[in-house]
Amino acid sequence: MKLYNNQMANSPRKVRMFISEKNIKDIEMVEIDLMKGEHKTAEYRAIAPNSRIPALQLDDGTVIMESTAICRYLESLYPEPNLFGESPMEIASIEMWQARIYSELMIPLAMGFRHLHPAMSALETQNKEYGETQKNIGVKSLKYFNSVLSESEFVAGDRYTFADIQMITTTDFFIGLNQLKLEDYPEIQRHTDPVSYTHLTLPTKA
Repeated sequence: MKLYNNQMANSPRKVRMFISEKNIKDIEMVEIDLMKGEHKTAEYRAIAPNSRIPALQLDDGTVIMESTAICRYLESLYPEPNLFGESPMEIASIEMWQARIYSELMIPLAMGFRHLHPAMSALETQNKEYGETQKNIGVKSLKYFNSVLSESEFVAGDRYTFADIQMITTTDFFIGLNQLKLEDYPEIQRHTDPVSYTHLTLPTKA
């Protein structure tokens, strides 16, 4: 298998963390340079028609796109340690929280970054009013999820799951890019700190 990856991007990091937690050794990493536009080449579009990363190419040539779909596929191949839930209630809880983090936190913070950060002006037609609105929504969600984590060590239940990976990659990546301070959200900071997870080896960020 090959994972088409970028060390600086958020979604591939989610998959790399999942692979690390599963201790999977037989996936080849293929780096795609976004700044050079390698994701828009005809060669890469033949693999991922939407030009997005990550993409997991199986040995028979089949390609799975979207980070959560890739992780679900890997969960079925490598069921231990379980990261998507065991009981019906745990499965539902993990799915609920990871979806809420994505829609209520990641999307508005991502839109704030894309429409407000000067570095993105060359890549986006920026709408600063929209960016500010989305950033403010993201800040409200940060306060909410900080309160959630004040009552629980983990996002969904009493153990580390895919929902925690979704939270860590979202907050660690987008808080700084939105010129916010992680220390203003102490429970999120505690949760994001890899020292909190003695059993978890986080891939090094480029």
